Amino acid sequence: MPPNTTANGTELKRGRRGFLLRLCWTGLSLFLTACLAALVNFFWPRVSNRPARSVPVGFPDDYQPGQVVYQRGPKVFIARDEKGFLCLSARCTHLGCMVVWNRDHQMFLCPCHGGKYDADGRNVEGPPPRPLDLVALRVDDNGILVVDQDIIIKRGKGPAPRFRPEAT
Repeated sequence: MPPNTTANGTELKRGRRGFLLRLCWTGLSLFLTACLAALVNFFWPRVSNRPARSVPVGFPDDYQPGQVVYQRGPKVFIARDEKGFLCLSARCTHLGCMVVWNRDHQMFLCPCHGGKYDADGRNVEGPPPRPLDLVALRVDDNGILVVDQDIIIKRGKGPAPRFRPEAT
């Protein structure tokens, strides 16, 4: 009798074929399960339960007209001029690098890619596509300036709206 009979050969083929068939069905079911999970995740509501991020940054009288102060906690620059306050994000609008204030040239500079912004945060040179973002600023009940980090204002090329504590 030869070593490979038809019965053994058929058994061997059925075993291999059955294994590959089970492997294909398992892969297909995993793929469909992942697709269903992505679909459910897409339609699931995204509600945040965390409190608003408000950071006190001092009294309005602490800032002199013509002064630009970097606030490390919220990562913003607070500038004051005769028109009011500006609260500018310290993140470059090109790739998110941290900009620095150059007092000599009265400009914000991005040291990574050479972006330049004027004192109002408008992009004047380099790769940044738009001006620096504004961050909401308000005065609380105790008269302290508070930066609301959850309210980001993306703006165009026009002048930046100023915050005036006396108007509130």
